[in-house]
Amino acid sequence: MSEAATMPSNSDNPEANGVVNGTTEDDKASYRPPDIEADVKEMERRKRVENIMGSKIFREELEKIIEQQMREGGPASGSLLQQISDIMGSSPSWKGSMLFRGGSCMIPINDIRGVDNISYAKGEKMMRCKLAALYRIADLYGWSQNIYNHITLRVHQDEDHFLINPFGMLYNEITASSLIKVDIKGNILESGTTNLGVNVAGFTLHSAIHASRPDLKCIVHHHHPSAVAISSLKCGFLPFSQEAATVGDVSYHDYQGIVIDPAEKDLIIRNLGPFNKVMFLRNHGVVCCGETVEEAFWITFLTIKACEIQMSIMPLGLDNVIIMSDESKKRAYDTVQSGGSGGVNSKDIGVVVDANAKPSESKRERKWRRGEQEFEALMRCLDNAGYRTGHLYKQPLIRSDLPRPKYDVELPPAVSSLGYLLEEEEMYRNHPNLKKLLEGKRGFEKTRWLNSPNVYQKVEVLETGTQDPKKITKVVHYG
Repeated sequence: MSEAATMPSNSDNPEANGVVNGTTEDDKASYRPPDIEADVKEMERRKRVENIMGSKIFREELEKIIEQQMREGGPASGSLLQQISDIMGSSPSWKGSMLFRGGSCMIPINDIRGVDNISYAKGEKMMRCKLAALYRIADLYGWSQNIYNHITLRVHQDEDHFLINPFGMLYNEITASSLIKVDIKGNILESGTTNLGVNVAGFTLHSAIHASRPDLKCIVHHHHPSAVAISSLKCGFLPFSQEAATVGDVSYHDYQGIVIDPAEKDLIIRNLGPFNKVMFLRNHGVVCCGETVEEAFWITFLTIKACEIQMSIMPLGLDNVIIMSDESKKRAYDTVQSGGSGGVNSKDIGVVVDANAKPSESKRERKWRRGEQEFEALMRCLDNAGYRTGHLYKQPLIRSDLPRPKYDVELPPAVSSLGYLLEEEEMYRNHPNLKKLLEGKRGFEKTRWLNSPNVYQKVEVLETGTQDPKKITKVVHYG
């Protein structure tokens, strides 16, 4: 038998110390292509991270750090720690307090992308985004009640088509594409992107108001505890605060069970009336309506604030409370209605920007309607938190024409530097005699050097102090 045949192989020898066919594992690694070597290192790194993340002690320590930082840290660190928490899969107790500082829900509001826009009518996408954003705001403010209650919006003025939330979704899950389009009877026209349907019984209240009051495009129905408490009081909604005064007159509808009977629609219509936008449902809740999504939101906000103020004052007794007069209440309401957001900023309520311009050429700033400024501020807040509202801002927060620093010389001397002419023309209009004086002075300055008696002459002189002097040319003045 030959010597080679009697030699044991390295693979069968446990004492070969990692040598395979005369080559160690390190030697084999050196022959790997760079991309494969990088993949192997990445796999090893991920394995180490997975082992660390799987450690129970490490998870407990990290969760404690995250919870402590979210309670004590500022908004800048909140989003990063929120992402770490989502990766960890933990659900600490600080989620409810974050709200507008990042929130626990990051499902985008505007999830309509690309060719999906074609399937919607003109302007419908923007209305879907606004309504979905209002659902998110209601959830963040604590106005929601699990999957119940609705906010509806009329899509078109000429058609009885309305957007409503799918019954079964939480308010913080609503997106623009998930909203369902129905007709006045609750029949589904477009089912949205979910498998859920419509609560026809819940739409009964909304359909009655939409049918009788076409001016009210958006209807918010909620069961906020303070609103339910006020609806159950015999005294009802009282003008204790400015918020209550700006809400205006309210209506009442007695409780007759869950609103599922179509015959109750006529009574709802009569109780709401032709002008009121808020109706308290006795022992049930409240309905807040608006001509736009923004107005419906702001009326809801003011109504809830006024109810909370009234509930905090009621324990003191009505004898100790000052109720504002009807004249003061009407004056406050008229101010808000005429000035949109109260008429504080005169440029926002339609005044002429250029007083010297002709009436046909005068430019008026567009008027803010009720609730638009407040709603737009919340849209910025949601966008900054990562909700991607898709809102088209009426007035951007940052000025596009930032103020320039003022210098002594605004423009370098050039033929096109004619700005001074415009300034002088404005000055001459107010002071006609000043123009003659300045023109005479300017002419004098221009001709003074031409008529000067001074004479200059070039003279060549020799250098001094050197053995080899050179000639130097100097200009000598003879006056």
